[in-house]
Amino acid sequence: MNRLSDLKRMILLLLAGILSACSHDDLTETRPEGNGEPLVLTAVMADATTGTRATPDNSWEGTETVIVEVIDNYDDTTTPDWTQAKRGIYTAGTDGKLTFTSGTQSTWLSDNETKLVRAWHYGDNSEERSDSWSVQTNQTGDNYAKSDLLFAQATVSGRKEIALKFYHQVAKVVVHVRNVGPVYGSDDVSVTIGYMYNIVMNGTVSTDNISENYLNWTPGSTMETITAYSLGPKPLASDENETSLASFAALVIPQTVKSMFSYLDIKNGLSSYPCYSSTEITWEAGHSYTYEVTIMKENRVTVDNITVSGWDNGGNHELTTTE
Repeated sequence: MNRLSDLKRMILLLLAGILSACSHDDLTETRPEGNGEPLVLTAVMADATTGTRATPDNSWEGTETVIVEVIDNYDDTTTPDWTQAKRGIYTAGTDGKLTFTSGTQSTWLSDNETKLVRAWHYGDNSEERSDSWSVQTNQTGDNYAKSDLLFAQATVSGRKEIALKFYHQVAKVVVHVRNVGPVYGSDDVSVTIGYMYNIVMNGTVSTDNISENYLNWTPGSTMETITAYSLGPKPLASDENETSLASFAALVIPQTVKSMFSYLDIKNGLSSYPCYSSTEITWEAGHSYTYEVTIMKENRVTVDNITVSGWDNGGNHELTTTE
């Protein structure tokens, strides 16, 4: 009888130990590698606007791939060694929140740690970091957004949420064709950036000694022209009461187009109306260049109210060109 009682007590003690262990396991927080909290990252556009959900319009579709590199325990008195950085692949949600998908996820190592973070989004959603980039020659459809290149960099400490402010590393060219002259009422108008293969299509970027959040570009040697993306009729920058016949946009590698070379070519069916400049045309990263084109007659084209700005705002300059 005593033996039976002793056996019962042993069984009860054993069950109590198992339940205690399970309860302890349930209360233990599972932490990622490094025994720290993972970084909370948000992607923010430097010139956020509303519009079509695509990065050229400063919004996220919710499927974009973002490459994030993190240097732990960063000391700003030293030169960053990015070969030692942790690299993770994230997906940007429509609200800008970055969700970790693969690679190495950085975590906070201490409450007073400082981290140096940089991030890239390539328009083709590449998961491979590259210093080379090319824009699409035909930017109709999805190829417009696929030509974008975004970069962000931030230093943060104290386990704070990290808002990565992304800047466009290409330039944007917008063309409004006025509804006058030989093109009046036409539904067959298109725009080409450049003429006879005079536009640089590729280049390499460097983060060395960058300023104002823009990478240093070395233009490549591939020369082409770009078929621009159709925006449909849009209000003119100079007069919102007037709507263009048709408007177009293209993303270009930062570059300078030589004087007296055609930088725009307006096509109406089989007719072509090239636009020239008596001075060099320079397109800089992160800037938008808006041109209002008036085709007055078959042998005269004027380009007025040229807006040179950040991605979405700026001042006016004027230029008149003659074919």
